[in-house]
Amino acid sequence: MKIAIIGSGISGNTLAYYLNSNHQITLFESNSRVGGHSHTHEIEISNQKVNVDTGFIVFNKKTYPHFINLLHELKVPYENSAMSFSVKDSQKDFEYNGTNLNALFAQRKNLISLTFYKMIKEILRFNKKSTLMLKNNEEISLGEYLNREAYSDFFKKYYILPMGSAIWSSDIKTMMAFPAK
Repeated sequence: MKIAIIGSGISGNTLAYYLNSNHQITLFESNSRVGGHSHTHEIEISNQKVNVDTGFIVFNKKTYPHFINLLHELKVPYENSAMSFSVKDSQKDFEYNGTNLNALFAQRKNLISLTFYKMIKEILRFNKKSTLMLKNNEEISLGEYLNREAYSDFFKKYYILPMGSAIWSSDIKTMMAFPAK
């Protein structure tokens, strides 16, 4: 059978891999390269060339069991890594890291910033209220949810949108349109 596959990201490539032995596959990709979000760059570190994949941020055994199985089948090695989240806005001279309390206040002026403390309070509120929202059947966008619940622009700009963008390899505008659930 002739099968056309649209997109060369992980889904398209995996589909082509599994169907290839019994079917004639044609893979269509609108970008100038294959790989979807993943994009390998060769960089030099200490006179040694190293491949670094950008775009593919994280995977784990709990939420990516089929992907883990594929890696095992293809005998692709992987390593555990520590995850952290940080934000830096050079134009506003603002930054923080969520690893620990010292990193959260690495920029010491945040110790006396009411706006920063308000963001922390909103993070705690979001973490509590969003789990309750998951229990109802309402289907709204993240942007609609954030606006309805009166989250500040600061919280959106410096926490939830960069966090979502990092996790989903997406831009800020697209994140606002993502489903809130």
